[in-house]
Amino acid sequence: MADIFNNIEVVLGQSLFCKVEHHIIVIDGIPLDALLHNHYPSRNLAGLIPVMPDWLDDPGERAFILSRYNCNSNEFVMPVLMCPDDCDLSCTVVVAHVVRTGIRVAWKKLGINMNSRVDLLLGYDHIGTTVDWLDKIPELTFTEPDYTSQFSKIYRLNGCGSDKRE
Repeated sequence: MADIFNNIEVVLGQSLFCKVEHHIIVIDGIPLDALLHNHYPSRNLAGLIPVMPDWLDDPGERAFILSRYNCNSNEFVMPVLMCPDDCDLSCTVVVAHVVRTGIRVAWKKLGINMNSRVDLLLGYDHIGTTVDWLDKIPELTFTEPDYTSQFSKIYRLNGCGSDKRE
C-alpha cells in the first residue's frame, strides 16, 4: 500500500489577531490554527501563528527553535504555533511530535505545551516535556522534500530580532 501524504504549504497572509502579513501553515488547504479550532473550538487556538524565529525577541528562544528545526534526531517535539500577542514561547504554544523516516516527516500528534514560565527559566528544552495532546487531530504525514521546502520559508532568518509585528 502506498503512503498517503498530507499537503503542506507555507503561505503569506493575515490571521485572526495579527493583521500584519506573515507566514501561515496550511495543511490540506486549511490553515493549521483553523484546523485545530475546528476540532477544539473552546481551546482558543484560532489566530495562533507559526513560531517564526525572526519574530522572537529572545535570542535563546530563536536558538532553541532553530536547533529543533535542524535537529538530527529522527524523533523530537517541535513548537509549531504560538500566540501572536507576545510572540514568545511562554504563552500558548502548540507543539508537534515529529518523527522522520526516510522521505516521510510525520507529526504523530499535536498538543499544547503545558510547561510553566518557571520551567522555561530552567531552559527551553523543557518545551514539549509536558503536553496536553490534542487526540482529535489525526497524524499528519508529509514528504520530506515538501516539508523542508515549505518550512524553509519560515526558518529563513530575515532580520532576527526586528519587530515585524507593527
